[in-house]
Amino acid sequence: MSTQPIPEDIEVLAVRLANEEAGRAAVARSAKGRREIVQRLRTEAAAQGLPVKEYIEALTKDPKGVTPPHDTAPTSAFWSYGIDHPDAPTNRWNENFLDNRYIAEAWATLQNDRQAGSARTLETTEGGRRLNAMYLWEAEVLTALGGADKGFTEDWTRECWATISETYATEAKGPVAVFAQYADTRSILYNRELPTLQTNTDVGLDNIHFAYEAPQTWPKEARTEVGTDSARAQLQFNDPTMAHYVDPKTYPDQDPTARRAVLDSEFASVTAERNERAAEKKAEQTAAKTTEAEQTEPAEPTKETKETKEAKETKEAKETEQAEQTAKPMNEAKPMNDAKPQPTVEAKEQGNPKPSASVPLWQLGFTPKPVAVEAGSSGPAAASTAPPAPDLQKQSTGPGLG
Repeated sequence: MSTQPIPEDIEVLAVRLANEEAGRAAVARSAKGRREIVQRLRTEAAAQGLPVKEYIEALTKDPKGVTPPHDTAPTSAFWSYGIDHPDAPTNRWNENFLDNRYIAEAWATLQNDRQAGSARTLETTEGGRRLNAMYLWEAEVLTALGGADKGFTEDWTRECWATISETYATEAKGPVAVFAQYADTRSILYNRELPTLQTNTDVGLDNIHFAYEAPQTWPKEARTEVGTDSARAQLQFNDPTMAHYVDPKTYPDQDPTARRAVLDSEFASVTAERNERAAEKKAEQTAAKTTEAEQTEPAEPTKETKETKEAKETKEAKETEQAEQTAKPMNEAKPMNDAKPQPTVEAKEQGNPKPSASVPLWQLGFTPKPVAVEAGSSGPAAASTAPPAPDLQKQSTGPGLG
């Protein structure tokens, strides 16, 4: 049985979500919209005692904003690129393009309708929603914040999203869903999310699942051997000048034993690189925490201060003891039946996490829509085909890269 394309209910909801977000982005680009964003950010940053730029960067590193709610274990979704769709909003190349973000959000929305708290995307977390609401991909907003002279550039925006994406991947648990056919070397998915997920002990390579099957244009041998979830989570298929490249088209031409040995070598190399990266990241975080603790540690009190404090504490302890002895009867009877301690609210809420949503497996495409035959026409209805696979190059610099 062949894999089915993206379901129609997912398609309809994804297109609606994309157009709604495009409308909000248009408002953000307006003079009034960008003024409101800048004012809001300045107010929020001032409340934290930080400049706006540092405030935003701190948000992207804060795990609290992307940690699942207590007692839930949602399937975390990740995405990259998208697909042409005639009803989707236009991108910067004036093409109707539906980012996989909205397909992932539509899937998560419908999963949560069936089982609350079972699925999520970065953009639906508290931290992701806050960063998204800043509309930092809009040039007008960056200019209003101070522009390149103040460090507000598209490259900086991309780094902000890359950082919060990595933070999100660090906080993921259990199976994750990747809404992409594979990870392009220019994407945040390839450079930040997949390496983090593989070294995340709560996820690991075995829990990374692609929601789309490998491209049907790949030869059968390539789809079978390098189209697996684990292979697509580690290898790259778009840049022959970079490490870990595999050409799906020429893959079947190699000797089966030799190509298997090459794959095993590549997998070992990727794992070693990602483990080394994770160790370096952990060392950096440990050093940063140590520095922060040293900077916030209170000064050593003077001898006089210590003695005064100790004397005060001793006096208060004696006064408390005397008060208790005065108030307590000398022959107070002990209850015959000690009341059992009542469980706290936190204890009541503890239990098995809610079940995660199952990761789907679809073709990257939609069910062709029938084309009506005009009245009076004697010919058959025109053939309808699914939208073509996206051109990855045209998504190399924009927010759709993922």
